[in-house]
Amino acid sequence: MQSLALNSASGPAGGLLIAAAGNISAGFTLPLKRMRCWPWENAWLIWAITALVLFPLLAALLTIPDLDVVYMQAGSGSLIWMCLYGVGWGMAQALLGLAVESIGVSLGFSIVLGVSAAVGTLIPFVRLHPAMLFTQTGAMLFSGLGLTVLGVGFCSVAGQSREQESASRRNRDRGSFKAGLAFALLGGLLASSMNLGVSFAGPLLKSAAEHGARTIWCANVIWPPLLAGGAVPNILYCLHLLRKNRGVMRYCDDGVSLYWLLSILMGVLWFGGHLFYGMGTSMLGSMGPVLGWPAYMSLIVISASGYGFLTGEWRQASMRPIRLQITGVAILCAAVFVFSQTHS
Repeated sequence: MQSLALNSASGPAGGLLIAAAGNISAGFTLPLKRMRCWPWENAWLIWAITALVLFPLLAALLTIPDLDVVYMQAGSGSLIWMCLYGVGWGMAQALLGLAVESIGVSLGFSIVLGVSAAVGTLIPFVRLHPAMLFTQTGAMLFSGLGLTVLGVGFCSVAGQSREQESASRRNRDRGSFKAGLAFALLGGLLASSMNLGVSFAGPLLKSAAEHGARTIWCANVIWPPLLAGGAVPNILYCLHLLRKNRGVMRYCDDGVSLYWLLSILMGVLWFGGHLFYGMGTSMLGSMGPVLGWPAYMSLIVISASGYGFLTGEWRQASMRPIRLQITGVAILCAAVFVFSQTHS
């Protein structure tokens, strides 16, 4: 049988693209650390407009021939579903931003992406490939998911342990950590909507291919409606906060030109990662979103952990949380390996 995994004929290239996507996406919130004089909503609004509206539309226009005709042929039903998936996912992105502010990059990403990996993989697999549930493919997939959840669990415990150690030194309110944890859990559940949209975009992908789009670019037809839906809750929430906190005029403060550039950089990093993810899954066959999504989530956690160490999030931690984090990352690496060996 033909392999649908990372070691199929085009699998190595797809795997490299997904690895690059994970590394790029994991770093998209890092510029927030350099914008201490701006509230979260000021930077997030610019990110939402660039990453969720401008860049997806530009990518689709450049790579999908007859884009308007493609959407008309796919039908309004497909577009509405993409937008609805996007709204769910968009709410998750806002929650992720709040979680990172409260509990840090490492722990915030670990929880959100761990829950998202499980839910966003199982639903498409059961719905689209039920005959594979009790096959070797199913066994390998569930094994990889089990490792993913276990690895994320270790990373979460490590982050909580680090937080408990540093709380007294930073005098951080414990309620802030609990709120961040709640944001991350709910965000993970809603974040799975992204891969549901990619997995169930058959009519859009078929229409794009029929109009001459190259296979590697076909996923770009998904991003404008999916991410436009995601932009709505993000932009509305940011506008609400800007009005509430009277933050609009901060866009005109002296010395904030760098903040504008950093916010746009967040958009470049985030959409760049998802652009690579779409390209990678297109090279993995019909199981691309099923195998690619948990691998992508695992790679983001691995990369985010590295960024957390590099930016000093673990500088004052004892060896116990550091060992837990390293163990979690090692388990996630094993999960990625299992996904890479999965066959149809």
